[in-house]
Amino acid sequence: MAELGKLAAAQLSDLGAYLGPGTKANGRLLFEGTTTIEGEVEGEILVHGNVNVGEHATIKGKIVCTSALIRGKVTADVQADKKIEIQPPGVVVGDVITQSLVIGDGAILEGHCSMKREKEGKVLPLMRPDSAEAASEKNPS
Repeated sequence: MAELGKLAAAQLSDLGAYLGPGTKANGRLLFEGTTTIEGEVEGEILVHGNVNVGEHATIKGKIVCTSALIRGKVTADVQADKKIEIQPPGVVVGDVITQSLVIGDGAILEGHCSMKREKEGKVLPLMRPDSAEAASEKNPS
C-alpha cells in the first residue's frame, strides 16, 4: 500500500503546476517545473521548466521558460532557452527568442524570430608553460 502512495506522489510531482479551463489569473506568475496552462492569463509567466499552453488557453503577456509547447493563443513575446513549438491551432502574436523553433502545419507565428546558439560552455585545455617552452626549444625560429 505504501508503494502505491509513493507512485501516486511521484506522478503528481511529474505533473507540476496546472491552471485548468475557466481559470483566470492576472499578474506575474512564477512556476517551478513542468507547467500546463488551460485557462486565461494576463501578465508575465516565468517557468523554470517546460510550459504547455493548451488549445483553449489565452495568454496576454510575456512567457519566459526552458521550453514551450503552444496550442492556444499567446499575444506577447515568448523566450525559451531551448525550444519553442507551436502546433495547430496555436497562434503566437509577438516575437520569439529560442535555440530551436518548430511551427506545425496550420499554426501561426506573427512576429519576429531570433535564433540563438547554445551558450558556449566548453572548456578548452590550456597548454602548460613547460610544454610551450619545450615546443619552442625544439623548433627555434
